[in-house]
Amino acid sequence: MLFTKALEIAEEKGKPIRLAVVASNDIYDAMVRAAQNLQSSVLVVATSAKMPPSEQARLIGLAWERLPHPKPHFRLEVYSPTGQEKVFYLGPHAPHLTPKEIELLHNIWLRLSEELAPEEVHHHDVVHFALTELEREMTQFGEQELVQRFREHLNEIKPRRVHRPH
Repeated sequence: MLFTKALEIAEEKGKPIRLAVVASNDIYDAMVRAAQNLQSSVLVVATSAKMPPSEQARLIGLAWERLPHPKPHFRLEVYSPTGQEKVFYLGPHAPHLTPKEIELLHNIWLRLSEELAPEEVHHHDVVHFALTELEREMTQFGEQELVQRFREHLNEIKPRRVHRPH
């Protein structure tokens, strides 16, 4: 059934498909090692009956973290039996920002660039500064407090969260 679905998806996208057998005690390690050895850019899997796609992607992502360098960047596509696709990105990648997040970034950039004029300030400078400050805060004030605040933030935005590629 899974192979049949994989063939259907490959045919729809005009892509060739070849079977590969990989021996391993850890399915996730086996998948990412095989993809690395094949120099794949896309890893396609079926949804698990035991866990949601996001957990499946997290476990595959942890296996990716264990790969030797150089680590390739993969797009992980998780397909349900109905053909519904969820996409995740493994490895460092630019985040997909919502219009609200882009507006927030722009407004902060605007305020900072006005205060620092005529200094040249870019949006990526704001992102870099914010991430550096977040990392510093995690180190200086303890990670647990920040994790709790982040958990509260996630709970607050959960009702309006749009599912999109990670």
